[in-house]
Amino acid sequence: MTKEIKTAILETIQKIQGTAEYESSDSPNSSPNSSLEDFLIMQEYSLMRDPARFLILGSRGSGKTRLFYAFRSEKGFQQIMGKQRTLLGPNGTNSEAICGYDANGSFPSQEVLDQFADDRSAKTYWAGSMLFVLLQYFQEDEELLESLQPLLHDGRNDAFFSPDLLKRVSKWLPDLKEDPEYWESLLEKIDAYLQKKDRWLFITYDFLDRVTSEYNSLFPFIRSLLSFWFNHTMRWRRLKCKIFLRTDLYESDMLNFMDASKLNNHVIRLEWNTVSLYRLLIKRMANADSAPTLEYLRKIQGLIGEERDADLGYIPANEKALMEKFVEQIIGRYMGKSPKKGESYRWMPNHLQDANGALAPRSFLKCFSAAAEGMLKHPGEMDKLTQEHLILPAMIQNALVSVSEDRVSELVEEYPWIKKLKGQLEGLTILVNREIFLERIDMSVWGDSERKTLPERSSQGIFHVLQKLGIVLIAKDGRVNVPEIYLHGFGMKRKGGLPRNLD
Repeated sequence: MTKEIKTAILETIQKIQGTAEYESSDSPNSSPNSSLEDFLIMQEYSLMRDPARFLILGSRGSGKTRLFYAFRSEKGFQQIMGKQRTLLGPNGTNSEAICGYDANGSFPSQEVLDQFADDRSAKTYWAGSMLFVLLQYFQEDEELLESLQPLLHDGRNDAFFSPDLLKRVSKWLPDLKEDPEYWESLLEKIDAYLQKKDRWLFITYDFLDRVTSEYNSLFPFIRSLLSFWFNHTMRWRRLKCKIFLRTDLYESDMLNFMDASKLNNHVIRLEWNTVSLYRLLIKRMANADSAPTLEYLRKIQGLIGEERDADLGYIPANEKALMEKFVEQIIGRYMGKSPKKGESYRWMPNHLQDANGALAPRSFLKCFSAAAEGMLKHPGEMDKLTQEHLILPAMIQNALVSVSEDRVSELVEEYPWIKKLKGQLEGLTILVNREIFLERIDMSVWGDSERKTLPERSSQGIFHVLQKLGIVLIAKDGRVNVPEIYLHGFGMKRKGGLPRNLD
């Protein structure tokens, strides 16, 4: 294989960073109808067809928001729910998904919802905002509107048919708060109408970490939303929901409410394994409109399908043996000249998992992208490649440092308080005694206004949050360890370490 062809393929891999993990669709300003060629349908997604499974959990970078947008798009919905009509249950022909909340301008601002951050007000908000969304959706359905007319009284008809009023919460929430029978009756009527028409309607929620500006104020809204749908998911036959939530928020001690423990029966967890990560990379490469890249992938028989799906593009195989062949072709079997450096297939996932063992496709794709970029910036390094290899192991190792820095930068965007914590931990050598680690966390660096955004008010509490986020873990000897995906980004060093195994 010529150097020119290798360069073309490396350029394809390098460009993956521009859409790493699904950034093409994970911002509130993105279109829900974006291409599905970069979207890998995971086995867990089949659980989305179960109307009782309404809570989708995933860490940052797990593809949670990409699934949210795919589920809302017509083609994505059909791929996930199935295109064939079934005798029972929802499918791609008798169902639809609409947005109940995301971070776009259609919904109230954080500053507005900060004023209603108590459980009763938050519950009323979710019921009322749902009425706005549903009545807009059914605004041209004369049969339903006629059946609802007896309930639309006291001028509230005009309010819920005016989408701009959704953002002016104080204009409608107090009345609904005093009259829960009103909104309950309306929603029951809509559910009965859907059942009569043999239709299902899913209300979808994402970006729930952006509902309010203060961290503690999030939980009345999240708690009341989960409680609301837990109580109604069996009561309503055709009005259903899908709530996309970060795992750390779900596992927070502040989320506890009556029946919270029963939610596990309604959960779908987005968890990536090594095979799935490589499948996503291969799918991105195969659908990049690069003939040399497609030919390179087809050197491994059966790695990608011969036929291109009209919606999903080329779909990679789901066999571990083929993934191992792919890694051996692109990097080599080992991360050095001997097995002592580790198998290439396992090396990257082992070094990219967090302290809880979770893997994020965003970091995985960025690692390959950064390594390809390194090869392109140093074309002389290509002379060291043998056979059909494209990336030197050293470039993968170098890329891990930049990916770790990116990962911590993403954390700072999500949790601004981590920026000052990063400064406190910089230069710390890991593994380290817990007491020394806790001494580094100086609560006085956060001012009074900043403390409102903190999830805890003590160094021990912050440490507990870091454990929940997968940033730190306790070794068997009691010392604190930090996984590679966060170590470099926080500016910490390593002396020794722990073996990490991942199937």
